[in-house]
Amino acid sequence: MNEYEVAVRKVLPYLREKLCWPEQLMSGYGRVPVQVGGSTVWADFVCYISRDQKPVPWLLVEVKQPGVSLQQEAVPQAESYSLILGCPYFCVSDGDKFVFFATGNSQGKSTSLQGSPAIPSLEFLPEKVEYVSFPPLIDTLVDLFLIGLEEEDRFLDDTRLHEENIKQLYQRVFQRIDPLSATELKDVLVERVMMKRPNRNLILRQVDQDLGRFKEILKFIRDFPGDPVININRLMEATGDLRIKGGGIFFITQLLAGSHPNDYVVLEENVSKALRYLEVTDILVKNDTANGYVYINEICKKLFKDKLRCRLRKYGFGLATVHNFLWHYYVHYRLKKKWFP
Repeated sequence: MNEYEVAVRKVLPYLREKLCWPEQLMSGYGRVPVQVGGSTVWADFVCYISRDQKPVPWLLVEVKQPGVSLQQEAVPQAESYSLILGCPYFCVSDGDKFVFFATGNSQGKSTSLQGSPAIPSLEFLPEKVEYVSFPPLIDTLVDLFLIGLEEEDRFLDDTRLHEENIKQLYQRVFQRIDPLSATELKDVLVERVMMKRPNRNLILRQVDQDLGRFKEILKFIRDFPGDPVININRLMEATGDLRIKGGGIFFITQLLAGSHPNDYVVLEENVSKALRYLEVTDILVKNDTANGYVYINEICKKLFKDKLRCRLRKYGFGLATVHNFLWHYYVHYRLKKKWFP
């Protein structure tokens, strides 16, 4: 049993059934970013309490597969993450053993516990909690974004083009994978997907060489069963059976957005930078990894639902517009007060 299987088959049920931790106050596996120096790593599980209607880390859980030394490998790692996140408690587990600690004031100063820590009173365990909140500046920027769409024709055209790219991928590729010819598929990719020239040539060559395999990858993206982080990692494995050579995370996000236009957005690094600059996230979470992409994607979905969806109905724009809003804000409007160069 690998670490992921231990996490979802043994550790997650333990947190739910033995600790009785509310589902809405637990992170998904590998969904919590931790800033370690200049890098972002991902905590396995974090159980939260709610204080002043905001989630506060309470218990961090580090998972290892059987055979890995919990004391030598898991404890220092979990302790480090707990110190960074401010968790008062942490746990290490291989699915069979669960060892709890009270986090100390520095590395190596934590205290092992007999049994699990006490469960907070119900006032700290509400039925609903908001993990992402948007500063008031976002509302102002949405107003300015709408003004930009009204007044800057090229910006409106560019935003409409990105929306149309997603619609065309959905209609011409993902709704009719089986009858697609190599020529039809290549035409859509060239017209509707952003690719650098060397990568584009490599990708199109794979369509010609093995159309059947390419279609199986498209079907996997269309169906996308199970954990999206696991799925994206499979698509990015250098020697994996689902790897499209020349197709990095940016290419994959375009296909994901095309196949699931209401669930996934196209993401590029400047989107993540915009969210950090606007203090929506505390740290810069790059979206060039599966964990990072899924984390930023969830924020973008909430931003669309809470701030943009109703305002964009007159244009018929969907989730894809979040990319243009954040990207053009960070690259252009932030610097020159214009949404388009």
